[in-house]
Amino acid sequence: MRQAPAILRILLLLAVCAVPHGGTLGQEPRADIPALLSADSVSYDETLEVVTASGNVEIAQQERVLLADSVSYNLKSDVITASGNITLLEPTGEVFFAQYVELTGDLREGLVRDFRALLTDRSRLAAANAVRTNGNRTEMRKAVFSPCRACEEDPSKAPLWQIKAHKVVHDQEEKTISYRDARLELFGIPVAYTPFFEHPDPTVKRKSGFLAPTVGGDSNLGTTVQVPYYWAISPDRDVTFEPIITTEQGVVLAGGYRQLLKDGELDIAGSATIADRKDSGGEVDEDVLRGHIDAEGRFDINETWRWGFDLNRATDDTYMRLYNFTGKRSLTSNAFVEGFRSRNYIAVNNYVFQGLRESDDRKTTPIIVPQIDYNFVSEPGLAGGVYSFDANLLALHREEGRQSRRISTVTAWELPFTSPIGDVYRFRASLQADGYWVDNFDPDQQGTIDPGSAGEEKVTGRIFPQVSLQWRYPWISDAGGWTQKLEPIVQGVASPVFGMNPGEIPNEDSQDFDFDDTNLLSLNRFPGSDRVDPGPRVDYGLKWNVVTPGGLTSSAFVGQSYRMFEDENFRSGSGLEDKLSDIVGRIDLKPSQYIDLQYRFRFDKDSFTRRRSEVTAQVGPPALNLSLNYLDLNLTNDQGEFAGREELTVRLRSKLSEYWSVFLGHQRNLETDDSLRTEIGIGYQDECFLIDVIAQRNFFEDSEIDPEDSIFLRLGFKHLGQFGTS
Repeated sequence: MRQAPAILRILLLLAVCAVPHGGTLGQEPRADIPALLSADSVSYDETLEVVTASGNVEIAQQERVLLADSVSYNLKSDVITASGNITLLEPTGEVFFAQYVELTGDLREGLVRDFRALLTDRSRLAAANAVRTNGNRTEMRKAVFSPCRACEEDPSKAPLWQIKAHKVVHDQEEKTISYRDARLELFGIPVAYTPFFEHPDPTVKRKSGFLAPTVGGDSNLGTTVQVPYYWAISPDRDVTFEPIITTEQGVVLAGGYRQLLKDGELDIAGSATIADRKDSGGEVDEDVLRGHIDAEGRFDINETWRWGFDLNRATDDTYMRLYNFTGKRSLTSNAFVEGFRSRNYIAVNNYVFQGLRESDDRKTTPIIVPQIDYNFVSEPGLAGGVYSFDANLLALHREEGRQSRRISTVTAWELPFTSPIGDVYRFRASLQADGYWVDNFDPDQQGTIDPGSAGEEKVTGRIFPQVSLQWRYPWISDAGGWTQKLEPIVQGVASPVFGMNPGEIPNEDSQDFDFDDTNLLSLNRFPGSDRVDPGPRVDYGLKWNVVTPGGLTSSAFVGQSYRMFEDENFRSGSGLEDKLSDIVGRIDLKPSQYIDLQYRFRFDKDSFTRRRSEVTAQVGPPALNLSLNYLDLNLTNDQGEFAGREELTVRLRSKLSEYWSVFLGHQRNLETDDSLRTEIGIGYQDECFLIDVIAQRNFFEDSEIDPEDSIFLRLGFKHLGQFGTS
């Protein structure tokens, strides 16, 4: 019998015709696997040497099925033909249709008429005919492609968008798909035309070529156009050229380079231009060099060690925000080496910072070279106790102002214990030793970075022992599917009271202090090592949480701290300046799938006045959803990190229908009664298309950056990519 090879060749031709448009086909038909043939009749003409199967022909091989009215194979000419309602069902989910197929036995030449395809993502493809030549080139005439679903009420109605081309050619040797006389139609109306368009076929992961352009503009730059070009140099390297053309400030050369190495990776991006720059006084420096670099590298030395770097620098403080490279207020560069082995970790970091605000002073910005950290945790030993050792070496430099070098070690032993009745204990004993060498520092002017002639050079240090014992007793109940846990917590901490934070030690890393529920039980409530939390004290709190039968959770925590002696290290307004601290806590409520609330608070211990209120809320179904963030720092001290602040951010979003949604957002400084940002937008997204239009008013001001109105437009076409404005 010769039917099976003939059928397999037909299957292969249909598969080849489908591949150009994204079909992810399964394994190709194989001649060594039997095919099951079913037909109303099968005949063989000995004179013509033609085998014919006709009438409800069905051929199945494994999970692949071919249906047709008639299939024949001419042994003399080695030509296979199939006709009438041809349908091919692929095991991967694609379905291909045709009315006539003719194919040579070597699979190098073939013809398909009235070709159609339904791909796995429901995309549709149709062509008047498809011709295969030279075994690697498939040409389709009058082709139409669309990933959009057909209208259920009127399937003949034009889809939301489609591409029509007079000719589509798939070159399997070059791995490209090219279009001639192609046009993009929206709702059947032509909106874009190109005489030629080419892109890689689905077998290619990376290929050089132009990417989607971006159009934008503002009052400083005028109209901007960016047309990126991607160059795939090799399988492990590529370059993206992203020049920005502006009508007011010329051309910005921008781009990026990436390389994957045997033991690491490299990613470099940057830009440069000759343009005008306006300073804070309004004066303009003409034709100055402006640019930035954003580079990252990670490299393995061996199984234990690796090194890397992050390089982020700009020529001036407003450049990156002006050209929309970033909205950050500062840049951090770092070079490091780190090692991991067993239960040991060591890291050597070097930091350089750059402020991007007008008020930032480069000469007093710290440079940290180096910062060395070592951490060790032992295996559980006697009675389950664990030893730990942490060491830190830091050298902080400034061009002008105080400088400090610090070496710090913390040796600790910790013992967890659970009693027979279920209460949980944790005992910890530690010894911290710190040594400082400071220069150009005045202890009487702790808040002054550059004390001038009053600055001195000093060598100082401290020894700080500390012992703590924490007790928890979780009570759990499970009734009616509701699981509740009530857990009282008490922690006692003992350490020396006086002289633990001498004025000769500068405070560099412990200034950003905020007393709340997250650090109530911390042994050192300061965030860094320059300040310690001295004296005997007792911390206590109560934690509660519940899980409903539907899996929804709610929880609450409230706590307070009492120290035996007042501590001047905690300034007025911190919540810890007196023996008895302020009351801190947190409430999380999720009573339904459409309500998610969190409230974090700090109340004054005497008057119960709010010192901190932070509310986060998500309320409502997708049809109307409210997102709210409210922060109120009602503090008594208006200096530095303890300054009062009150802000509100509201975002209202509504999913109008299956595809349409709108939103409105506003951020406001309630302390000064000033708006920070307002935005409104509307969007549409279905299975094949998306459009977002966002109007925004930004009130931020800094040198060249003025309050501005912006409109962002983004269009996304499935398989084609996204286009938008910046």
